[in-house]
Formats: sequence, C-alpha cells, structure tokens
Amino acid sequence: MTDHHDPADRYRAYQALKFSLEDGVMTLILSNPARKNALTPRMLDELTTVWQDLAADPAVQIIVLTGEGRDFCAGADLSQIGEITGRGAQPSGEGCDHARGHVDRPHVMCVLDCPKPTLAKVRGVAYGLGVNLALACDMVFVSPEARLCDSHVKAGMVAGDGGVLLWPLLVGMHRAKEYLMTGEPIPGPLAAEMGLVNRCVAGDRLDAEVEAMAQKLRALPPIAVNRTKMALNLAMLQMTGPAFETSHAWELLSMTSEDFGEATRAFVEKRRGVYTGR
Repeated sequence: MTDHHDPADRYRAYQALKFSLEDGVMTLILSNPARKNALTPRMLDELTTVWQDLAADPAVQIIVLTGEGRDFCAGADLSQIGEITGRGAQPSGEGCDHARGHVDRPHVMCVLDCPKPTLAKVRGVAYGLGVNLALACDMVFVSPEARLCDSHVKAGMVAGDGGVLLWPLLVGMHRAKEYLMTGEPIPGPLAAEMGLVNRCVAGDRLDAEVEAMAQKLRALPPIAVNRTKMALNLAMLQMTGPAFETSHAWELLSMTSEDFGEATRAFVEKRRGVYTGR
C-alpha cells in the first residue's frame, strides 16, 4: 500500500534535493544532473538538515540515497569553489552544522547519526564527498558502470570527508592507502569484489535490488534494526574517530595551501597541475 503522505509538506523548503516516498521508503535524490549532481553550496546546506528531518518524520522508515539521472555525485561543484571553500573567514560546505554557523562536524557524520536504515544506490560517478556520503550509508549497491573515487588528493586536499573513517574498515589499511593517497577510481565490480560496497548489480536490476532490501529491513522490528545500526556506527567511530577528526582539520588547513589553489585552477583549465608543496 502506498503512503498518502505528501513529502512536499515537510520538505518544501528544500530546493537542491528531491524526495519520493512510497511504502515507508523515502528516496532522497541529489539533484544537479547537468553537473553529475556535483554538490553546490545550496545542496551542502540542505544536507546538513535533511537527515534530521528524515529521522523525525514518522512516515519514513527506510532512506535510499541516490542521484538524479545517470550519476550519483561528482563531489563538490568546483565551478562554485570560491563559495564552497569560504564565506567570509569560514570554510563552507564541509561541516554538518555549518548552515548554523559551525564547521565542526562533516556531512558524513550527519548520515552516520541518522538512526534509520540508509541504503545508497549508485550509478555513474561517486567522487570526493559524494563517494563518502554513499559509503556512510548502511549498505551500498552499485551498477557495473559505477566509478567510486575519493579524489581529494587530486584536488590538493587531505582526504578529510570521511575516507579515513570509512575506507580502512571496509577494504583494509593498505588498500585504503592506495586509493586515498592516489585518488584513483574503482569500477563498480571491483568495488564489490574488495568489499567497499555490498553488491554490484546489473543496471536494469539495481532499482529492484535496492527496493527488495528496503522492504526486507522495513519488515523487521524497527527498534532492533535501528539500534543495531547505531551500535555498529558507534563501534566504527570508537575505532577511528580521532583520526577522522584530525583528517577533517587537516583538510580545512590544506584548502589554504598554494597547491590547493593550483589544483583548482588546473581542473578548471583542464591541464596538469604544477605543485610545490606549499
């Protein structure tokens, strides 16, 4: 039976995110398809509040995070990098509470703090903060053409959006170092093989696979499922939390470096960067 709850009533203030609710499953859609759902300042602001709104919504039992169109998320929208990296004296677009004037909790933490089960459905690119938003979900399902990449180092930044927290626990320290230190992409099938994601599913079956898992979770006792999820997330944070916080601080610091500016210019100008270590 389909819910008669209109998500527009609760979520009408959101402009960069879209919502679709059916049978207790809310699909949260990153919406910037012309730029592969790259994260604009508006979208980053909205991602600081939407998880709390979803957690408080009694009509929502399961959350599916995906991107509009052919891609999941290309990371921060570098065409708006000036606004993303600084409003006044404060870096913007990196803190879970920065919409309220704080930058101390990364967006990944907002996903981890949400008590309801979260599933990521990934097609196309999932880069930078985009891939870590996906990996912060409780389960991740990708299509064969998906490409997952924490590309921070290629943009002149420390991998501080959650890679240090998530990747070593998923694929082991040596593989995490290989991909976080080089910023190389991982094809969907290899991501599943190495345990970075749960499953790689043919594109025409991906929606059905994610829906089946959502309904499986929805049929179980929610207190048991939700508290199990939160206990596991707490264990993860206890193992790697200090390193995560340090990496986030170093990321913000790296965004003041000359190399960061050069990496940004090189990306926009479609050329190889020339780096000095300053």
